[in-house]
Amino acid sequence: MNTKKSKPEVTYKEKQLIFSMLNKISLFGGLTAGELECLIPMLTTASFKKGEAVFTQGESPNNIFIIQSGEIKIVKQLDETEVELVRFKEGNLFGETELIGIFKYIASAIAITDVKLLVFSKSALYSLHSKNTKLFSKIILNVARESCRRTANTDEYWLGELAKLRKNHKEQI
Repeated sequence: MNTKKSKPEVTYKEKQLIFSMLNKISLFGGLTAGELECLIPMLTTASFKKGEAVFTQGESPNNIFIIQSGEIKIVKQLDETEVELVRFKEGNLFGETELIGIFKYIASAIAITDVKLLVFSKSALYSLHSKNTKLFSKIILNVARESCRRTANTDEYWLGELAKLRKNHKEQI
């Protein structure tokens, strides 16, 4: 990951903006104000220009990304064809499922616009295991919940597409 990281210190105003953003993200749902305060120093920032890859298909995951500004597309390379899977915008996060799994990235994340990200590294996440087991457990549970939500949405989408195909097939007979 080719990033330009900021200084670890953040101003009071930046801290308040980050706190407000984290409060709206499912990964941090159910966390107390004190727990969020504990996490903020663990975050870094990264910036990417339009067209740059945040990560590429086949790389080992090392971070959870939260979009502060800009837009990202997740694309999968299938032979010679690039397939866009999903887009993420300000306030969305991505990379969380791969981070706790044992698989490499199955797709690439590309900046559609200039992007500023908050980055929660694998090492920061796993350091919580020994520092604050309760907080670590809440985050892992939230990752599992988000993964289930996304799986359910994907299932619903593909079942809808299958129903359309069956309907079209019956109409052709």
